[in-house]
Amino acid sequence: MEKKKTKLAFPHVMVLLIGLIVLACILSYVVPAGQYDFDEKGYVIADSFHYVENTPVNLWQAVIKLTGSIASMGTTYALLFVIGGMVAVLISSGAVENIVDWCLYRFQDKSLVILIPIISVLMSLLGGLAGQDSLITFVACGMLLARRTKLDRVAGMAIFYLPYITAQAIGPTVLMILMCQQMSGIPALSGLPVRIVLWVLFTVFVAWYNTRYALKITKDPSKSIDGEILTLEDGQSVDLSKPVDLKKSSVLGMLMMIVPFVIYAIGSAKAGWGFEYLIGIGFLDAVILGLVFRFSPNDWSRRFCKGAADMGPVCLLIGFSKLISVVLADGQIINTIAHAALLLIQSMGSGFSAIGMFLFTTLFNLMMPSGPAKVPLLMPLFTPVADILGITRQVLCTCYQLGDGLTNFLTPVSSVLATGLILSNTKYSKWLRYAVPYALTLICFSAVCIFVLNTLGWTGF
Repeated sequence: MEKKKTKLAFPHVMVLLIGLIVLACILSYVVPAGQYDFDEKGYVIADSFHYVENTPVNLWQAVIKLTGSIASMGTTYALLFVIGGMVAVLISSGAVENIVDWCLYRFQDKSLVILIPIISVLMSLLGGLAGQDSLITFVACGMLLARRTKLDRVAGMAIFYLPYITAQAIGPTVLMILMCQQMSGIPALSGLPVRIVLWVLFTVFVAWYNTRYALKITKDPSKSIDGEILTLEDGQSVDLSKPVDLKKSSVLGMLMMIVPFVIYAIGSAKAGWGFEYLIGIGFLDAVILGLVFRFSPNDWSRRFCKGAADMGPVCLLIGFSKLISVVLADGQIINTIAHAALLLIQSMGSGFSAIGMFLFTTLFNLMMPSGPAKVPLLMPLFTPVADILGITRQVLCTCYQLGDGLTNFLTPVSSVLATGLILSNTKYSKWLRYAVPYALTLICFSAVCIFVLNTLGWTGF
């Protein structure tokens, strides 16, 4: 009998998350526990760090905490269920295929050169102005595009995912920068011209990066990172010799996909709307889409529920990723790590300390990708150090925003990345081959920008 050769496979995202949970438990025994004192507003008091008795979390305790971790993300699950259902209603209508086929017929060989940059700008606008994690559901549209244009899974995921997640890292009006500016005592939306310029540069780069890869594998499929070029399910290809009419319902349907996020962005900025508003608007939008495409009530329900059901595995992984943060927090080692990094940054001098803050936030984000959760911890620690070293608070806020965003598409702890990998059925190892060079380029560029802005004493007023 022939012995079957076993091939080592890169671990599934679930396996990675479980491994990281185990690692977090081990660290809770190894790293000394430490705490900062907090003021009445919940902000860290500088120079209040002190060591405390270790409170390690063993594996059994972590398993018990899983229930609370999953339950704590209920609002996120509701958002994904509704937006997933909304996207499914649109995709099942054939609107996306109609628009893609029309672009392929209208622009022929130049279709990808035009289509991908347009998508990049659109998704970057949504991410930079009204970025929400629910935008990840658009990856389903990317996979449909990949099949009709003969791209691979990596390209299909990247075309819709990378622009919006990158824009969140530099968007001039996203929640992250507004929180940082508020906590550092500078006016909201200050420094807008510089931030808009940086956002434009980032958008141009992501559009070029995605388009370049798509064209490369179109010319030579062997250069595909994923190793598999997607085609239509029946093995056929789009016939570019037959005229394709662009349907008004398709255009209206695509516009309706954007409307909920635009309305929510306005309401969030003007009235402080929470996710419950986006969930409600998203559901109404799904109902209107059913009317636009004339689905019967039963037919609409089946389509919506199928899209929502596809979010089930995603929600499970989100709960597991949340558990990692819970273990680190309960083990009281997050503050110890932050304190050690702060001491190192203080010794770097004003010229490179700003870059040090940016790089530390970038690395810290690999363990704790939730930006809003890190703001009350890191910003009060960074602010006095920045003042002493002569780093303007505008530069400080930019350091945090960029550091918080430029590894969100790399860390397996990110529930959004896990969602994209599942929706596209892309292997994490394949995605890293595509995303790591992209991330390193942006990190180096960001470091240069931070150094220049700090040298110029940018205040943004």
